Amino acid sequence: MKGTRELTAAVLMPLVLALLVWGPLWSWALLVGLACGAALWEFQDLVRASGWLAPRALSFVLFAAILAGAYLGSAPFLVAAAGAVLIGLPTAVLLAGPKEPVWLGSAAATSFATLYVGAGGAAIIALRGIGWETVLFLLAIVWAGDSAAYYVGTRLGKRRLAPVVSPKKSWEGFWGQVVAGAVFGAILALVLPRVPGPPAMAAAMGALLGAVLSVVAVVGDLVESTFKRSCAVKDSGGLLPGHGGLLDRLDSLLYASPVLYGILALLPELRPR
Repeated sequence: MKGTRELTAAVLMPLVLALLVWGPLWSWALLVGLACGAALWEFQDLVRASGWLAPRALSFVLFAAILAGAYLGSAPFLVAAAGAVLIGLPTAVLLAGPKEPVWLGSAAATSFATLYVGAGGAAIIALRGIGWETVLFLLAIVWAGDSAAYYVGTRLGKRRLAPVVSPKKSWEGFWGQVVAGAVFGAILALVLPRVPGPPAMAAAMGALLGAVLSVVAVVGDLVESTFKRSCAVKDSGGLLPGHGGLLDRLDSLLYASPVLYGILALLPELRPR
């Protein structure tokens, strides 16, 4: 239905932002866990559609452990949870006794799916631990860039960005996304409270960071498209009308959130104070 995409966003975005800004950390972690858990379920459906085995129960237990490590701010816990994924899930595949041709694919796909969604979700929780401003910056850059890419690409798109992976994406839409990310990054750096530095420097750093995150977001979107194309599906699910599944909506965030967290870890002077 026409306008379904916009209506879904109009309903969900205020709820997410309200919980982000005014809700306690545990409620944000719960929301991220539920959304990323649904995305992981959809990813496992893709794995199973390829004829591979996906031990769901253990995958979700280890996924929850990764998010718990981020919530607790415990690096040793995170490392242990990630190690358990790499050891436990291949072992679960082995004990399930599938046919030999799917051993490697099953072990690799289910382990990757758990780490892929878990690492992104953990980074989003960890960013909220730094401050709600960091998550708002991330969400605004990704959402604004995605919308700019969609509308610029729809109206002006002529040169295909990745015709095999995502035929509808264009170079014009890509540059629209990068420009939108830079503009929103500069604006947010000036209007968000507690962003350090003189206004001109803050705006310049915000624009640069917004552009970088926009490029990473595009890569994340294309990578998830390769997963779907390899499984011969258009959308990862149908949970969000007009948007597909949760994995379709979170693909850019799952890529961009660890990058932003890494930048803030290496350059703590950029963190809100």
